Amino acid sequence: MKTLVVGIGNPNFKDDGVGLKIVEELQGVVDTVSLLNISFQIIDSILGYDKVIIVDGVKSGTEPGSIVEFSSDYWANIYASGTHNLSIFEIIRIGYKLFPEEMPKEIKIIGVEVEDVETLSRECSSKVVAAIPEAVARIKEYLNIQHVQNAL
Repeated sequence: MKTLVVGIGNPNFKDDGVGLKIVEELQGVVDTVSLLNISFQIIDSILGYDKVIIVDGVKSGTEPGSIVEFSSDYWANIYASGTHNLSIFEIIRIGYKLFPEEMPKEIKIIGVEVEDVETLSRECSSKVVAAIPEAVARIKEYLNIQHVQNAL
């Protein structure tokens, strides 16, 4: 089964880089790709994979560092209201309409609640940093990846 983890974020705006930091932890363990924003590039990145996890910072109103998960049961019913700023949910739905045979059979979105995405910094806030190991563990569990020792 071909699996992929997609990290989304801007590494220069504090907590907005959390998706990229999570992907860094999984490099060499599973296929990964890092994207700087939500765009149709997501579709290009995930075509041909069976199972995909997308990780990003979110603002859902929970405590900073909280991990939220969105399965297709949730996002299948969320619609974007504009045409210039499509949500990740809308982009994935478009992918399934355009490429139904090539899109992944399973997609899960994992978000880490952010605290600060406006400060110019390459370091995440302490609560968000503390959530990274748990997010990585959840991804490994979901993908059924056993602990891999880093040979470095």
